[in-house]
Amino acid sequence: MWNRLFNPENKFWEFIGKLTDVACLSLLWAVTCLPVITFGAATTSFYQFTLRQVSDTEGTVWSSYFRAFRQNFKKSTQLWLIQLAGLVFFAVDLYGAWCFLLYTDGAFYAIAVFAVVLCITLLFLGCTFYFYPPLAMFDFPLKKILHDSFIMAVGNLPVTITLFLLLALMYVGIYFLSGFFFFLAGLFIFISSYLIYGVFRKYTGELAEEERLLREQKEEKALHQKMNRLHHRM
Repeated sequence: MWNRLFNPENKFWEFIGKLTDVACLSLLWAVTCLPVITFGAATTSFYQFTLRQVSDTEGTVWSSYFRAFRQNFKKSTQLWLIQLAGLVFFAVDLYGAWCFLLYTDGAFYAIAVFAVVLCITLLFLGCTFYFYPPLAMFDFPLKKILHDSFIMAVGNLPVTITLFLLLALMYVGIYFLSGFFFFLAGLFIFISSYLIYGVFRKYTGELAEEERLLREQKEEKALHQKMNRLHHRM
């Protein structure tokens, strides 16, 4: 009994080890998010590690995190700028709809406008849950990631709603334990990875096939460009 309890391969100690890695990653994530512009790259790197934790294929924290940070920096930064622009846009829309609601003293048409804006905003926020995990696992162009994020958010509503609840719990935790905000954010990413990994499993065959086709197209394009350069030199 005691041998099993203190066996490092025990599931309990494996889980504790994962949480320890998440705590370390949370600190790295908080530090690398400081410039703000690097939020996308930091979050993608975090997700790459935690998604591999789900399948027990993660590497060492430091090297895995910064390797993913470098590899995904360009695309993840572009994705973060899109997300940031969307957040600002919908925040302004919500504020405008709320002011319109107050101005009309709660008229029905004003309530309808506010409800529509709120629903679209929630839909956008739901899509953002699926921005960085696919980028962490697959070599897809941004257009496909944005398209697939909508498909996964709408096609897996129970998971999306659960992610909203987890996000709300994270903010409640940050309100009461603000000093541990980075760990609570890391815990959200860790738990959400298990849910999102389950979503990925529904599409694994399709995603893997699409990734293979895209890779072949890139290789074919690179070969074609190389042949053209050789032809011009001749």
